[in-house]
Amino acid sequence: MNKNQLFTLTAMCGLLTLSSCSQEVINEELAMPNSNLTVITRSTGDAKVAYPVRLYVFDSANKCKAMQTLESAEDVIGIRLVEGAYDVYAIGGADETRYVLPDIDNASMTSVISLQEGQTHGDLMAGHSTVTLSADGSNSLTIGLERKVLQVKSVVIKNVPEEAKAVSIKIAPIYESMLLNGRYQGTNNNSTITLTKQDDNTTWKIESDANFLFPSIDKPTITVSIDNTSYSYTCEKELTANYRFNIEGNFNESPTGAPEVTLTGTITGAVWDGEKEISFDFGDKADDNDNNDKPSTDMPEAGSVYNGCFVLAVDGKNVTILSPTQKNNIYGIAENKKDQEKLAEIINNELAAWDQTISTNWRLMTKEEAKFIRSSITSINQESIGEIFRTDQSYLCIGDGTIYASTQNGFIEGAMAASYLRPVTTITIQ
Repeated sequence: MNKNQLFTLTAMCGLLTLSSCSQEVINEELAMPNSNLTVITRSTGDAKVAYPVRLYVFDSANKCKAMQTLESAEDVIGIRLVEGAYDVYAIGGADETRYVLPDIDNASMTSVISLQEGQTHGDLMAGHSTVTLSADGSNSLTIGLERKVLQVKSVVIKNVPEEAKAVSIKIAPIYESMLLNGRYQGTNNNSTITLTKQDDNTTWKIESDANFLFPSIDKPTITVSIDNTSYSYTCEKELTANYRFNIEGNFNESPTGAPEVTLTGTITGAVWDGEKEISFDFGDKADDNDNNDKPSTDMPEAGSVYNGCFVLAVDGKNVTILSPTQKNNIYGIAENKKDQEKLAEIINNELAAWDQTISTNWRLMTKEEAKFIRSSITSINQESIGEIFRTDQSYLCIGDGTIYASTQNGFIEGAMAASYLRPVTTITIQ
């Protein structure tokens, strides 16, 4: 099935009778519209257009002259324009509750279309075509909408130890955003998909039609995390838009007692695109099968970025990373910020609820780690995908069992008025 959805645009242009004017209008900005662009949405076969569809019309000077939204296939919109050449861009699935979209005043062909805070991708599409409108004829054009996302339809990991508290997969790197012209930008994003424990206590899975992602950049790394242990593998091919992924994995112990995971998957095109097969071997025997995607042997280094998180230290297969998120004002205004016992209680409660998709064992940064972080602020803020590390703010850390506020001028025992909590964790990469 062709992945292009179709738009039919018909331009009906007629002669416009004008009343007499005191002077000839020669400025395009003052010219009166004399052409009508009628837009009708259509689909072919089983292919569906993702609504709403936002249309942007640019003139030959690359200025946005019109913007309209079609909410359904029944909508027909007429746009009045002066005769001339136009570029028409269409964004399918342009839901303003999900995406930040440019308006007519600030739209350009390279405007960024990004997710609203806390939102996830929908079935995002994009298309473009050109049309020349004249006052003495009719025009028609077709815009093919291309799906710009892939879909992870299901993930199943079997034979997981019953005592496991969290299982997830992470795909990285993937694109961060899309431009109005349909091109991608940003090369340091990732997506984590959290699985749910099933009734047998050893199977973790998720099935959803809502897990849409931007495609990967080159050959991505897929990381399976079981509690604080991660297994990272580099795919032999990039993960492209317009494919559905169904992933199934098995966690086993090898004869030596070392953990081993075998992950197999199917990319199903369905109504989207063609069909491909991919498979992964996770564990000590991964190198024995040349037909499988190869495990990633590159360990991150201190000061680098791993799956979007800044790396503080590497000790063999153990990698200490900085949380991409942070939080301040975790204690009440009236709290005694020098009361170590009370501070520890508040902090431990926050750490217990911290992002479980990355780790289940978050802790305060040490004073030495805090010093290293302060010396690496530029790299943290430029390279990692997390929140900005505030140089002018204090961050909670610990040394010899005592909680401190790390500031740009040193350490202060206890917490300050709005000290940030930004924990660290150590994960194992097999």
